[in-house]
Amino acid sequence: MRTEEKNKALKLRIENKMSYGEIAKRLSVSKSTLSVWLRGFPLSEERVLFLRKKAWSRGEAGRERFRETMREKRQEKEDKIYVQQLTRFKKISPQALFVAGLMLYLGEGDKKDRCRVSLANTDPWVITFFVWWMKKFLGISKTQIKVQLHLYKTMNISVERKFWQQKIGIGRNQFYKDQIRPLRPSSFSYRESYRHGTCKIYAGGVKEKTELMLSIKAFLDTYNR
Repeated sequence: MRTEEKNKALKLRIENKMSYGEIAKRLSVSKSTLSVWLRGFPLSEERVLFLRKKAWSRGEAGRERFRETMREKRQEKEDKIYVQQLTRFKKISPQALFVAGLMLYLGEGDKKDRCRVSLANTDPWVITFFVWWMKKFLGISKTQIKVQLHLYKTMNISVERKFWQQKIGIGRNQFYKDQIRPLRPSSFSYRESYRHGTCKIYAGGVKEKTELMLSIKAFLDTYNR
């Protein structure tokens, strides 16, 4: 399966610091495919020099350097775009922020439960934005929030609980019992350092949920006519 091959390729790149050529030979995967899978995992210059001293082919070393050069150029372009957008969003209106929260909930929130607002995500910035948004637009304070974490057995559970507690800024007594699951075979990348499981937040009641869902409906009805 391609997912299994990708996970093996990631492991060889991250843990064994292998080149595209070495991984391609080991897994019988094309370098063009590896360039997509491993785009975010360039070898360091020190590693390139080390491999070259071990009689690594000059061509392979050149290709690794070329990939890193291209990555740096992409990063430079992305940095410029980011600065432009950052300047743009400094002038964002409260109405635009309100709609942003509505669309976030439309995509990620629980629409079935009529009695409370609930949203889950793996990205801590998405969670903290929505916590801020609920306070600003629904009048829901952090003390009214409950949290449940969905984690894997391979994670340091206590560390992840502390991470989310500090990130959101709530008390330990506001956490429900964690959901701990075994690591799935296709979830190697979930072990990366920036992954902290899935955080699901619960807040508000019937009043807040009704206001939220009808706001979404009103927005969609307005722009779908």
